[in-house]
Order: sequence, then structure tokens, then C-alpha cells
Amino acid sequence: MGADLAMRDGADLAHALIDNPAVDQAIKAYEKVLLPCSVEAAEGDAEGIGGAFAPDSAAQTLAHMTQHH
Repeated sequence: MGADLAMRDGADLAHALIDNPAVDQAIKAYEKVLLPCSVEAAEGDAEGIGGAFAPDSAAQTLAHMTQHH
């Protein structure tokens, strides 16, 4: 997941730099895209960590894997 996010971040930053001539404007545009994606990734990670330490972690892991695949 980290590599995917890094490639997506690079593409988003490149687009922001192409679309905005001033670096400050480009960074602001990039952050508008980056921050919501970061929140989504962090929420997913928190859910995974919480599940890993839950009393029924094996059942949660199985449910997660069968739900997404």
C-alpha cells in the first residue's frame, strides 16, 4: 500500500506543479488532494491495528479478507 500511495502522491504533485505556475499555489492544490487521501489511509490503518489486537482478531482478519476478495 505504501508504494501505491507514493506513486499516487508523485502523480498528484506533478499535476499540481503543471497546473499551477507558482510553487505555493501548487502545494496548496496538492494538499487539497493529499489530505483527504491521507485521512482515508490512516483510518484504514487504525481499523487494521485495532483488529489485530482485538480478542477476536483471527475472526476479524478472516472476515476482512473474505469481504474484499
